[in-house]
Amino acid sequence: MKENIGFVGLGKMGLPMAMNLLKNGYHVFGSDVNENALIELQALGGNTGSMKDWIHKVQYVVLMLPSSVIVNKVVEEIIDSRSSVSLQDQNSLIIVDMSSSYPADTKENSRKLEPYNISFVDAPVSGGVKKAVDGTLTIMAGGSAEQFEKCKRLLHAVGSNISLVGPSGSGHLIKAINNYLSATHLLASCEAVQLLENFGVQPDKAIDVINQSTGRSGSTEYKFPSFILTEAYNSGFSLELIKKDIGMASQLFKDAGAATSLPEIVYQKFSEASNALDKEADHTEINKFVSNYLLKRGIINEDNEEVVSGGSGTGNNVRPGGVRQF
Repeated sequence: MKENIGFVGLGKMGLPMAMNLLKNGYHVFGSDVNENALIELQALGGNTGSMKDWIHKVQYVVLMLPSSVIVNKVVEEIIDSRSSVSLQDQNSLIIVDMSSSYPADTKENSRKLEPYNISFVDAPVSGGVKKAVDGTLTIMAGGSAEQFEKCKRLLHAVGSNISLVGPSGSGHLIKAINNYLSATHLLASCEAVQLLENFGVQPDKAIDVINQSTGRSGSTEYKFPSFILTEAYNSGFSLELIKKDIGMASQLFKDAGAATSLPEIVYQKFSEASNALDKEADHTEINKFVSNYLLKRGIINEDNEEVVSGGSGTGNNVRPGGVRQF
């Protein structure tokens, strides 16, 4: 017997994930504010309709949404939709939140849903649109071992590297830290490669050497060759979304009382880029923003010093006589 899945959030990542669930024999009931996404799901063989139409038919609800705020609202909608039937007449339900959400909100949602016979597993993903299409996402799950086992087949339909990393909220915690690290690598790589280019080293040559050395990262091995050196800037992951994730990670460091300023510095740079670039900018377009502030001549002040703009709240960078030094 085929299992039924509700899927809320059919965006760039969600739609191909729903497609892979269909390919693996699930009945998928989709929900999204974008009518075109619903039409695409129907064309793939999925079902659509209001949540109240399908909530009592499904064993799982997958959430792939932009923020914790929206996730929390959908959780309340699920509770309201289920309340029309008495608890004893309801099938058990597992919500699998594959969004990037705040761990504290995740733990609260899990606690809130228990009285309604609803389990909550956080299972955010990494790998981008390409791996969403291929069904090879990395999935980091938080929850009980029992809940994880019940979701395993579903998760294997959309991912290939799947781990239970800890209790409720752990998946969302490691996802936020992963995206913070990814953003930090990307920012540092953009600055480094542009410094090398300013010195006369071709960016593709620089990347080739770095990728054979200890400075390599996912940014130099994948993002630079695929999206930056080609100037395609079409990874499918927006600057706004990675900024949100970095902000989340920065807040988590603050909440822990961690003695570090690096997360806030990275967040500030991506915030500045978000303000400067197009609203729909891809996150790899941070490279364009870096080119606007790194090693650019600023204003010569009255002391014949060059003031270079683009700082992150740490004051201006001043070089005597306006001379770039290497």
